[in-house]
Amino acid sequence: MNSVLEKIRGHLIVSCQGNKDDGNPFYRPEDMLQMVDCAVVGGGVGIRVNTPPNIELVKSKYPDLPMVGIWKVVTPGCDVYITPTMKEVDRLVELGCEIIAVDGTCRKNCEGRYAYELIGEIKKKYPDQLVMADLATLHDAEMCMAQGADIISTTLSGYTEDTKDKYAKGVDLDVIKDIRAKFPNAFINAEGRIWTIDDARNAYQYGADVITVGTAITSPFAITRRFVNAINSFNQN
Repeated sequence: MNSVLEKIRGHLIVSCQGNKDDGNPFYRPEDMLQMVDCAVVGGGVGIRVNTPPNIELVKSKYPDLPMVGIWKVVTPGCDVYITPTMKEVDRLVELGCEIIAVDGTCRKNCEGRYAYELIGEIKKKYPDQLVMADLATLHDAEMCMAQGADIISTTLSGYTEDTKDKYAKGVDLDVIKDIRAKFPNAFINAEGRIWTIDDARNAYQYGADVITVGTAITSPFAITRRFVNAINSFNQN
């Protein structure tokens, strides 16, 4: 477990995901594998991949590359969708994910339990499995640390009801700083709206142990749209 953490500490994890429903042309398993190829060539030390078919294909080519595995399952009327139950966890364990990321917020999952409670259940069933808690606030971090989370990740800051005001502000440096102050020995992953080199440097300066970047690296359509929106805004003025 510690060897995986030390391998990724101070480096970059690349989130290789695509959603057809968002209009992203890159969403097939072979597309995800090409994203991973680029991440590896570029020097990424780990990857974050969604759904078993994608994970299985990537693992077949890169069996020793640290994998943050997730399985997004959307349930109508429920906000928790990142690896929400033990059913998804069991499959990700079978696939050999070095790290499994789950929703670590104080929201209720589709089973009516607090999302962070799944962490304790995982650690009880799979004591040697590294678990990353995707969360939004310092309070979430407190709950997840108590459940035994190995990695605290800022993934959901700006995406929950109580943090949506932070979305437009970019990467949440304040929550990184607050978690580091509260838990000096926590292993912190900075993730979410890291768009620039300065964002990445700032995340480390504020206390992150590792950073994860997705859209800014692996989503050409979103990058294009961001430039187009900026240009349109300028032209309207």
